[in-house]
Amino acid sequence: MQRQQMKDAPKIGVVYGTAVDSASGLPIPYASVYVISQRGGTIMTGGITKENGEFHITEIPLGRHLIVVEYIGYAAKKIGPLTFLPFGDNVTTHNLETIPLVRKVLELGEVDVMGERPMFIQTAQKRVFSAEQNTLSTGGSAFDVLRQIPGVEVDMDDNVSLRGSSRVNMMIDGKPSVIAGGDIKSLLRSIPAANIADVEVMTNPGAKYDPEGMAGIINIVLKENKFAGLNGNLSSSADSQKGSNVSGQINWRTIAFNTYANVGVRRHMRQFSGDSYRTMQFTAYEHILDQTSEGNRSGDNLFLKTGFEYFIDPMQSLGVSATLNGGDGWNDNLTTTVENGLFESQYFRTTDGLSDRGGYDVNLNYDRKFKNPKQKLSSFVRYSSGGNDGSTEFWTTPQAGFEETVRLNKARNGNDGKDSNFELKTDYVHPFENGNVLEVGINSRIRTRDDSQLAFVFDEALSAFIDDSLYSNRFLYDENIHAAYIQYSTTMGMFGITAGGRYENVAMKSRLVNTDEEFKNPYSSFYPSLSISAGAPQLVQVQASYSRRVNRPRSRQLNPFKTRQDLLNVRTGNPFLKPEYVDSYEINFGRFSRGLSLNFSPYYRHMTDKIQRHKIMTEDGTSIATYANISEQISKGLEYSIIGSLGKKFRLMFSGSVYWDEINTDIFGEDYNSTIKGQRYRINTTWNMNQTTEMMFFMFYRPAQEIPIGKMGSMSFSAVSLKKKFLDEKLNVSVRMGDPFNLTGFHFETRGENWEQISNRDFFSQTVTLSLEYRFGKMEDRSRFSRNRQGMENGNRGDFEIY
Repeated sequence: MQRQQMKDAPKIGVVYGTAVDSASGLPIPYASVYVISQRGGTIMTGGITKENGEFHITEIPLGRHLIVVEYIGYAAKKIGPLTFLPFGDNVTTHNLETIPLVRKVLELGEVDVMGERPMFIQTAQKRVFSAEQNTLSTGGSAFDVLRQIPGVEVDMDDNVSLRGSSRVNMMIDGKPSVIAGGDIKSLLRSIPAANIADVEVMTNPGAKYDPEGMAGIINIVLKENKFAGLNGNLSSSADSQKGSNVSGQINWRTIAFNTYANVGVRRHMRQFSGDSYRTMQFTAYEHILDQTSEGNRSGDNLFLKTGFEYFIDPMQSLGVSATLNGGDGWNDNLTTTVENGLFESQYFRTTDGLSDRGGYDVNLNYDRKFKNPKQKLSSFVRYSSGGNDGSTEFWTTPQAGFEETVRLNKARNGNDGKDSNFELKTDYVHPFENGNVLEVGINSRIRTRDDSQLAFVFDEALSAFIDDSLYSNRFLYDENIHAAYIQYSTTMGMFGITAGGRYENVAMKSRLVNTDEEFKNPYSSFYPSLSISAGAPQLVQVQASYSRRVNRPRSRQLNPFKTRQDLLNVRTGNPFLKPEYVDSYEINFGRFSRGLSLNFSPYYRHMTDKIQRHKIMTEDGTSIATYANISEQISKGLEYSIIGSLGKKFRLMFSGSVYWDEINTDIFGEDYNSTIKGQRYRINTTWNMNQTTEMMFFMFYRPAQEIPIGKMGSMSFSAVSLKKKFLDEKLNVSVRMGDPFNLTGFHFETRGENWEQISNRDFFSQTVTLSLEYRFGKMEDRSRFSRNRQGMENGNRGDFEIY
């Protein structure tokens, strides 16, 4: 009866406010807000905070209710009970203004499993994966963290994809990762996993975000302590393949300023092997190429980020930060070849390569608040520069008995690339009295790229390498992007709506210096976005969204000059490539119940002018790889996940997906017209054996699947780790074993009009890693912005938990 009376009460109550970090004063997005009946303890309604920390909940039944605000990593904040009545001295609308939440890390060593920050958080706009307590990536790089994130896939060659698409916009601390001369793989290898705090994934970001990256945005958030005083941590590791890692963070914060440094030095070692069997049918004969290979890849990497933030006054702050990235690498490979056709030949091909890269990034940031704390202005200016160069030398040696059919030859390929970027961005947020929010901004990026491809052949008469002009070239690429966006958020009844649009003008120009050919491709595009959400996480939360995104061709894909990979494999670009566009739709259903978060997300993407890499086989058996726009691709799928706690000792993160990719083209014939069906599964578990001992297990599995011109074999990664805490959790010792079941490998089959190829690759990833981590310093909340807490942290901390 009591529950029925509460249900039938008129729903005219309203409550609104802003959740902020008690230490920094910064808004807390995606915090959960619950309206709970004081009499029955029933959750009446609720919602989550927006990007700016605001919430506005309507249609609250009349009566006396508690308002509870909570976010992972913070103590829950209970307010009230508040009275929602339309008569006497009572009111139906409550403005809670600023609500400070206190970080639970202040209670270090006193929080049980239920109070720990979970490994994964699903919000309306993004997914947040916490890497701070993840020992499964111990001693590894950013790639080892990315492999564990639902929806993200990292293959054997460290190519990152999201929902099966490699068109991903990788960002570091919210800014495009353009240092390291544009070599994103080397940059991610150089970032130690121990330096990463979170990874954020947005599959359908709004108009305020850069539309680059058709699959979405992956943002790697580096560690930066916000507590006062001097504090930080140091970590080191070594593995059974002679890899090593030393990293650390240090932070010093006072009332007026904050300064920090984040540094990591890594050495990685990797062994691999493979085989390939290719047949080519010609009019008069069949050509067979049978190859096996084995080799090593290793390198040293340095990553450093440091910054300084000055709090001019409670309304303004000025910050400057710099990132330095560098490293070198080397690899060697031995390929044994048996070739049959018009004649038989057998030979060895030895390959040795060296690479060197480096880059830096400088940022200047300014943030201003106004009398209304929800009104904000933020801007930054950024300049980055980087370069990468390398050389690969390979030579062919005939096997015994084949000296007459195999010519002894040597060749050398080199590359020298330079990249510079300038970016300016300003964002303004304007709130209205009715709770609606208007966001506007401008963004300009200017990029220049200078690539030189060098090729040499060995002249036996001169006993020296001489220039091979057929494969040497210099390619210049300029890209200027100027953009403006507008985004508006409002609430209509039980629905939260955010709509926006972004206009971009792009000027692309490239020049092949050798031939003095110039190519221009200016264009303008409009990118709309729409998001509608309803419900509370404790009940059922639904969010539907749409966005239009783009993938612009890279200079490597545009350069028309031929680049020799080896004597039988050549690559060339296409200067007439057009940008790819995708219209992305998705719906997310979420529910949080009894410590478990359940999510189910169907999605649909329609891509036009898809850029596809394909091969052409010549009469002499040479493979030429190039690129073309192949009409369209339709991708659709379902993602699902179960994430949360199973009692006080176990945490589970299970996710999977099933997807269909439909390709339609009128360029390459019916072989490319097909529908690909695939699945992915991922599980991550944590067992807190006792207060100081933790075990974790992770496994990713993708079953075999058909592709447009062949078949791709199954792929899996796995790891298990054990962590022990000492000295009141200041010292952590962990042991990790990668690929404990020795299942890592890759198989694929491809075919063309007159050729077929079967290939296998294996990386020896069964590795044992030992790691140490030590945290030091006092974690005290003494920032000037903490004065608004009004002592609430002492009285209300932990009084109310929804679990």
